[in-house]
Amino acid sequence: MAVDPPSRRRTPWRRLRRWTRRPRNAVLARALFWVARAVGTLPVPVALGLGRALGTAAHALLGTPRRFALAHVAFALPELDAAAQRALVRATFRHAGESYAELAVFPKLARDPAYVRVERAALDEALALGQGCLAITGHVGNWELLAATVARLGLPLTVVARRVNDARFDALITRFRGGAGMAILLRDDPRFLSAVRDALGRNHIVALLIDQDSRGGGVFVPFFGRPAHTPPGAAILALRTKAPVVSVFIQRRPEGGHVIRFERMAIDAGPGAGRVLALTAQFTAAIEAAIRRSPAEWVWWHERWRRQPEREPAESRDSREMQRG
Repeated sequence: MAVDPPSRRRTPWRRLRRWTRRPRNAVLARALFWVARAVGTLPVPVALGLGRALGTAAHALLGTPRRFALAHVAFALPELDAAAQRALVRATFRHAGESYAELAVFPKLARDPAYVRVERAALDEALALGQGCLAITGHVGNWELLAATVARLGLPLTVVARRVNDARFDALITRFRGGAGMAILLRDDPRFLSAVRDALGRNHIVALLIDQDSRGGGVFVPFFGRPAHTPPGAAILALRTKAPVVSVFIQRRPEGGHVIRFERMAIDAGPGAGRVLALTAQFTAAIEAAIRRSPAEWVWWHERWRRQPEREPAESRDSREMQRG
């Protein structure tokens, strides 16, 4: 039987954590930077093993993310028994630790083209049209390694991102992305739409991650059988720019390393009202399918179902979002 996701109660402990967030984040950001520097000096196999160990330690120590992950797995994948759900959550933390280590040793991985295999026929077909393309993805697998690998191949990549709330974490991520050779376009940029059009006009890949309940407007679409508040920007861009759309995901291989797969997406949004909602649902279904292929590689601790819909006609939400876009 499916269970509801946990809620965050306003306990004294939670209030204390909120008041001390800035100094804790400062310490954590500095620790992540220096640990990554140290891990980056290690041989790749040793670094990856250490990353998995760090993930295991995080699973044991980080009680709140672990509880959220367990609750989310329980209602999203009720076909798994309790032991399998716990094992999946442990594997998710190990994957996150290994992904962190991979980013730390990325300069070494970049010299080994076999570590990440790229299946790019669908991408090449889309770019051959000369209109650029929109690449739909989510926080599945090592998504930062995905973007860095695509940029390393010399493919023109612009990643749509949101500014991380804490400036220290934002600086860490921006430093890695800039060093990997990708361009970053912030969603709150006042020139966002024109900048996307410009990137597409230069035949760029514009990548969008749409699997998180971020602040701002959104529409509710099914995700593991439950409504999930989802940013509609990718659908709005697809409808307005008429650019070809591909999905792209990275998945760990059993023998080690990863495979990146691009697949062409046929836009089937239908006519008239409801197009944004239908297309956002189509994109979200592709992300859910990727998660089901590799469930240990998604961020199950994210509060994806935190907001639930009010009683408002889908057409009204769709119209409002088109106006905002």
